[in-house]
Amino acid sequence: MTPLGLAWSNLVHKRTRTAVAAAGVAFAVALIFMELGMFGGVERTATALFDGLRFDLILTSSEYGDVGRAGDIPKTRLAQARAADGVADVLPLHLGNGVWQKPAHKGWLGVSPPGNVGSIGMIGVPPDRVADVFAVDQGRVFHSRAEAERLGQALARQGAILFDRQSKPDFGSLEEMMAVPPGGEDVPGYPGFRNAIRLNDRRVDLVGGFNLGSGFSWNGMLMTSEETFADFTGMPRDRANFGLITLKPGAKATEVQAQLKRLLPPDVHVRTRQEIVDHEERYWMQLTSVGQFLGVAVALAIVVGAIFVYQMMAADIRGMLPEYATVKALGYRPLYLTGVVLWQSVLLAVFGYAPGLVASFALYYITRNFGGIPTEMTFERTVIVLLMTCGMCLASGTLAIRKVHAAEPADLF
Repeated sequence: MTPLGLAWSNLVHKRTRTAVAAAGVAFAVALIFMELGMFGGVERTATALFDGLRFDLILTSSEYGDVGRAGDIPKTRLAQARAADGVADVLPLHLGNGVWQKPAHKGWLGVSPPGNVGSIGMIGVPPDRVADVFAVDQGRVFHSRAEAERLGQALARQGAILFDRQSKPDFGSLEEMMAVPPGGEDVPGYPGFRNAIRLNDRRVDLVGGFNLGSGFSWNGMLMTSEETFADFTGMPRDRANFGLITLKPGAKATEVQAQLKRLLPPDVHVRTRQEIVDHEERYWMQLTSVGQFLGVAVALAIVVGAIFVYQMMAADIRGMLPEYATVKALGYRPLYLTGVVLWQSVLLAVFGYAPGLVASFALYYITRNFGGIPTEMTFERTVIVLLMTCGMCLASGTLAIRKVHAAEPADLF
């Protein structure tokens, strides 16, 4: 019998022990998938805003830390950049926060009263240029240019806002909020409560929605015109947080970037799309505890899984020492027994990987739809985790091999 055949027979012979060992591997696999999914989700949310914007170069403050601490720049810098060779246009973008009052929510347990949920992100844009600010040609933020232009016209009214459909459920649903009359309405069962759409304790007019997605810098997002943004946040009208630069056809980003660095004062930085994306990813994955914690969690999941598999295999080998001693008495070499243990490790990895993968799809769905973290299963990730699982189990099997080699034919007598 080949080492693979004997390994298979050992696992099939003790189905209960094999099932327990496979369950332990499946738990470790699901844990690894979740940590890697969260790790990938951090990267995606870190750049979600920039992925949805249309620009070739971007102006940021020299004090820019990350998207949550962007700083601001004078709008005169945008006009100066607009005059440079190769620049087609420069558009302002404002980013800030407001206090959102959760509207009444109709759930399975009835109607809940309005209440404050704290900070919500705000984007301020030129209402007549919404279709040029966002990458609508790629279906980002808005489904089409026509939709962006239509909603931009609605934003031109003072106090008009758009609500991000992908905000976390605590902020309410767009459909329910769109049904609230402009003047508000009474809440059944809660006398004295008035259901209305409020931002910074002032009524606002919700005119539609967009799709950006929540992240670690914000859990919900609103979009307004520049005028409404300045009115609600107090930001001076002559300043912006970003300048979005689009280039003329044929212009090279690196050449225009070098020109702008010479032209503009040191209070602004000129970055390419890749540079701003790399900056955000490096900040969240390396400079904050979030990325470091997830990296340690992946390593810990592998260690825990390896220890569990080792304990199960060691117990299995102890229980079968007479059988292994018999195999040695029949003349099989130590290399044969090593092959049996390693094949048993690989089979356990496969047995545990399959249910762990299935469970991970369900966990990703829950995390994505209820936790607001964009965890997505990818083919590359499934292959990487499979290889990690096999490596984890093989490491456990390698540690357990010495127990098999300790089996002596003399122990049979």
